[in-house]
Amino acid sequence: MDNKIKIKGKEKFFYGLGDMSANILLAAFSFYLLFFMVSIGGLKPALASLVFLVAKFWDAITDIWMGRISDNTKTKFGKRRVYMIFGAIPFGLMFIILWLCPFSVETSQFVKFIYYLLAYCLFNTTYTVVYVPYNSLTANITDDYDQRSSLTTTRIILANVGLILGAALFGLFAGDNTIFSDIFVEAGYSQFDAIKNSYLASSAVFGVIASITMIVSGINVKERFTGDEEKNPYGLFKTIAQFIKLKEFRYTTAYFLTSMLGFDIILALFMFYIQDSLGYAPDGLLSMIFVAIPLLVAMTTSVVWDKLSAKYEKHKIYTISVIITSIGLIIAVLVPAFKGSMYQTTEASMGQLLSSNTSIFLLLAVVVVGTGMSGVQILPYASIPDVVELDEYTYGIRREGAYYGVQSFIYKLSNGIALALVSLLLQLFQYRETPFLDETTGEIVYTYVQPLIAQNAVRIIFCTLPILIFIISVFCAFKANMGRDRFNSIKEALAKKKNNK
Repeated sequence: MDNKIKIKGKEKFFYGLGDMSANILLAAFSFYLLFFMVSIGGLKPALASLVFLVAKFWDAITDIWMGRISDNTKTKFGKRRVYMIFGAIPFGLMFIILWLCPFSVETSQFVKFIYYLLAYCLFNTTYTVVYVPYNSLTANITDDYDQRSSLTTTRIILANVGLILGAALFGLFAGDNTIFSDIFVEAGYSQFDAIKNSYLASSAVFGVIASITMIVSGINVKERFTGDEEKNPYGLFKTIAQFIKLKEFRYTTAYFLTSMLGFDIILALFMFYIQDSLGYAPDGLLSMIFVAIPLLVAMTTSVVWDKLSAKYEKHKIYTISVIITSIGLIIAVLVPAFKGSMYQTTEASMGQLLSSNTSIFLLLAVVVVGTGMSGVQILPYASIPDVVELDEYTYGIRREGAYYGVQSFIYKLSNGIALALVSLLLQLFQYRETPFLDETTGEIVYTYVQPLIAQNAVRIIFCTLPILIFIISVFCAFKANMGRDRFNSIKEALAKKKNNK
């Protein structure tokens, strides 16, 4: 196999479709699931945090096993693509189950907790079956340093298309005063039940789209560097121990992990920030516009980061992207809230909203964040597969699936802990679920208005915590020491080692 084979744009596009599929669903549950569980499902924030923690731990465990399973798979569809093609339908179906709300307001918190925990674990399992093999494909498609960056750039561009579909468009269909909720209101449902059912209907539409897109991606990509002649002689724990011994693995993993955690916190808290800190209606058109803008900016600036990473070292360009993103988040913490009572925005015209100081400053913040965020997304992802060759050189075995499985295990476990802590912080600062029981009157209250302390807590956590995490990621990126020259020297040494056998 010619290691210099050029990957055509068509194949890059189809590969990117796989991440678009995954990100359609990722964006929907990253932006809305915590909000849905608390504000629609009526689950207390502390219990919601426990759902995320336990489900992510389960998800992390399955990632390790899925990576090893895909490494040892041999079919006419390849060792990775087969899971994308045949796992896509369960993947979409379990997403729909997440948005069922099969209980009344009086249903106990325990029952709600168990339902959402099981539903989230089932979805995470199907997501793992599809996405861990997909992630491993980068190292299977090409072993060229710069082509991996180019492949990742195409992937991230289409991933952001998926984020727009799953974040902005999902929100236009699901929620109050949306296409689906209006249909349910006309059918005689109460306003709250109409909102609840609109989430389910929207999840069905987007679940089908994601399944079809993943199948198309799996059919149209090629696995070139698979090491089919090799079998991993090491057990699971031995494999993990060998990975951890590699300094490059430790720091590259930390680099990727911290970049993703900062991004995940932004996604998870964005709707809370929009609703509770600024006063926008979370399901309004303007809110969806502000969800879409940073993603569109990220798509348009992705090519710039790709070109810069081809000319300079990835970790240095990553530092610039973090600085830009942090500036945007600093602007976000200073965005003034709408004057007057919360949700006065529902009574204002679009012109009044757009011309307000809140919208002007928020527009500046999301444009700046979007500009830097594409670099934050692309560069760590592009760096992950570079350690595969080092592992092969060190231990004499190529095992992308196990490598990505362990990477994903560490990330998802950390992600679950981070989101659980964020949820606990919300409850600590008096954030109230909707609907909630007013202990003074004994009545069920349907309100989205939060205490001032909760509004301010959302703003501070949303804007400052990701910056601190991104700073750590820059340090790890430099410590990883996996620049272009180092990577090419590893490839050359690996080639000589194979030729001498």
